[in-house]
Amino acid sequence: MNRRKNRFVMLSCSLTLILFASFLAAQGPPNPCANACWQAYLNAVANCHGNAACLESARDAVEACIQGCHLAPPR
Repeated sequence: MNRRKNRFVMLSCSLTLILFASFLAAQGPPNPCANACWQAYLNAVANCHGNAACLESARDAVEACIQGCHLAPPR
């Protein structure tokens, strides 16, 4: 019984690792432009300290930045 349980656990772990690796591969390469926009947005939000007008401005800026990256829409 213990041997079956060990084999089942090993099989489950192997399948989980394979599925996780295929999930990561399906993500595709990172987009440096989008990453730069995201980092700029995070910095702007941190500097806003909860100010609603500043947060709105940061959101508008990141939307303009993303549009400037010319990313294809998801299919």
